[in-house]
Amino acid sequence: MKMKKKRLKKRKTALIVASVILCLYSLTMLMPVYFLLVNSLKESFEFFNNVWALPISLYFENYALALELGVGEVSILDMYLNSIIMTGATVVIATAATTVTAYVLARFDFRGKNFLVAVGIGVMLIPDLGGSATVYKMFVDLKMIDTWFILVKNAAPFGLMFLITYSTFRTVSSTYAEAAKIDGASEMRIFLAIMIPMAKGCIGMMCVMSAIGSWNDYYTPYMYMPSVKTLALGLQELSEEAATYSNYTELYAAMVLAVLPLLILFVSMRETIINNAVAGGLKG
Repeated sequence: MKMKKKRLKKRKTALIVASVILCLYSLTMLMPVYFLLVNSLKESFEFFNNVWALPISLYFENYALALELGVGEVSILDMYLNSIIMTGATVVIATAATTVTAYVLARFDFRGKNFLVAVGIGVMLIPDLGGSATVYKMFVDLKMIDTWFILVKNAAPFGLMFLITYSTFRTVSSTYAEAAKIDGASEMRIFLAIMIPMAKGCIGMMCVMSAIGSWNDYYTPYMYMPSVKTLALGLQELSEEAATYSNYTELYAAMVLAVLPLLILFVSMRETIINNAVAGGLKG
């Protein structure tokens, strides 16, 4: 009886400690969000008086002023459009390339397959900037700098997304594919009509993660597409200008507007991701 009480007491203590750590961690994650949102709704004098205080009144005009910001001749709306085009193209190319590559390597046996899988997963061990000089030189030689062909770099079917998709297709039962083959279905039809729907949770998650990575990508447009101002690039330059013109509240409003598309994407995709992330494995 005493042993049970001791165990119960230890579990309660562990639960309390874990809850405190989780609350502190959540607080550190929410503080930047609070800071950004609150100061985007203040007038400038309120911001300089106390950056952590709630606004006296909600000053939505900052958002209208934020839409008038720009870097040189490039407006923030142009930056939005560039980011949407770059993110959309990257998501489509990356999703298609990764899905097809992972499916082929997961479902078919051929010489060199294990080597290709090892390469696809091993890329995760290489730092993003590790081979940047070599990659940059290669794209210069190919005359692809400052062209939209550079998106191929971010859409390569390697790394974490490849590992997740490859693992998903490996866990999907082959029973449905074999039954479809008996009925005369082609490999393409099996892939599109059977495998893709069974892995849609994984693919949805891949789309979201790819979109977040591309939308927030500062390095690629800075190094490879300097003439294309995206939000990540433009907001960095605007933050430097804010120190001169003291228009921080407008800048924070612009940052909130920059986050909205990702928030909308995540909310619209959350059911697919949560409910179907392991649907293929469970159905098998």
